[in-house]
Amino acid sequence: MNETKLIADLEEINRHVDNDKKLPGAKNIYLAAGWFSDTQEVLLKDAFIQLSANPTIAHIHVPLLHQYGGMALGDANSEPDFEWGAMTYKADIKAIDNSDLTVAIFEAEDADTGTAMELGYSVASNTPVVSVFSGNIDQHPINLMLSFGTDAHITSTAELANYDFFDITPNKYMGKLI
Repeated sequence: MNETKLIADLEEINRHVDNDKKLPGAKNIYLAAGWFSDTQEVLLKDAFIQLSANPTIAHIHVPLLHQYGGMALGDANSEPDFEWGAMTYKADIKAIDNSDLTVAIFEAEDADTGTAMELGYSVASNTPVVSVFSGNIDQHPINLMLSFGTDAHITSTAELANYDFFDITPNKYMGKLI
């Protein structure tokens, strides 16, 4: 895991987004995803790339790019203090409140607890949630609170590029549950 490189990669992707291709009324989203393993990093980066290409998405709020004091939790901030934790939490909650919807990315083998909390807050605040459950969801069942807490789900970040965020149609979760 290299947060500094991941942040630089996300910022570089963002510089190349063609905003002229965005549709009127495009949505602002909160992208909930962990970045605490190599797989989670890949999923976050790919989700950001795919969502950036989606004409129904105007803005993507990635919490990693908005950590309090500009310092993400990682090597340089491995023991965050109370102020950093409290202010980062409050900023994330406010970003969900300011978003039209949440896109939550879960690795079936290692679902991030922070992403689960962000999904729960989104549900409680009536913010629609589209989740990506990536990996083998039959071998690694998704907790029923996550699978039922989402308005719609997909199983690949690649689907985010063409997903119609103007029309979030609920669908039935097809994997195993725990």
